[in-house]
Amino acid sequence: MRSCLPEPATAAAATHAAAAATVAGGVPGPTAGVRIRRIRSGDHDRLQQFYAGLSDESRQTRFLGPATGIGDRQSTYFCSPDHAHREGFVAIIDAATRPAQIVGHICVEPDGPASAEVAVAVADAFQARGIGRRLVDAAVLWAQRDGFRTLTATMLAGNPAIQRLLTGLGLPSVAMAAGAGIIEVRIDLGDVRSAA
Repeated sequence: MRSCLPEPATAAAATHAAAAATVAGGVPGPTAGVRIRRIRSGDHDRLQQFYAGLSDESRQTRFLGPATGIGDRQSTYFCSPDHAHREGFVAIIDAATRPAQIVGHICVEPDGPASAEVAVAVADAFQARGIGRRLVDAAVLWAQRDGFRTLTATMLAGNPAIQRLLTGLGLPSVAMAAGAGIIEVRIDLGDVRSAA
C-alpha cells in the first residue's frame, strides 16, 4: 500500500471531463503553460530533479516524514507504470528556451482488488494554482476507467490543504484518523464498470 512512498534507505464530472481532454491531448488547462500528461521513462532525471527541488516541508508532506528526494530506483519505478494497474501523471512546463520541467507528480498504486492509493506533490512555486487538482482529476479519471472503485490517500494531519482537495472532488469521501498524526481519505468512485 505504501509504494507511493520513497524507499526506506535513502473531481466533479465537468472537471473530470476537462482533465480527460488534458490527459488525452496534452492540451493546457486553466494554468497557462502547464499541461498534464502520463509519466514516461524519459522523465526519470527530471522527476528526480523535481523531488530534490521541493522544500523540506513539501517533501515531508509528500513522504510523511523527512526525505531528501527520490533515488534512481524509485524514479525508475515511478516512470515505468504498466498503465493497466499502476499509473502516474506529471504536470509539465514546456519552454522553447529550456527543457521541459516537471512541476507536479501524482502516482496511482493498487492497494487492494478494486482500490488504489494516490500521492501527489506540486513544486513550491506552483502550489495553490490548481495544478494539484488537475493531477488528482487525471488520476480519478484513469482509476474510474480502469475499474477501481476506491481511491485512498494518506497524509499528515497538519496538511489540511490536501485533505480539502481530496474531499472536495464532488465524489463521496470520508477522512479518518489513521494514528500518529496521520489521516486517511477514502474516495468512493462507484461501480464504474457496471454503470457503463
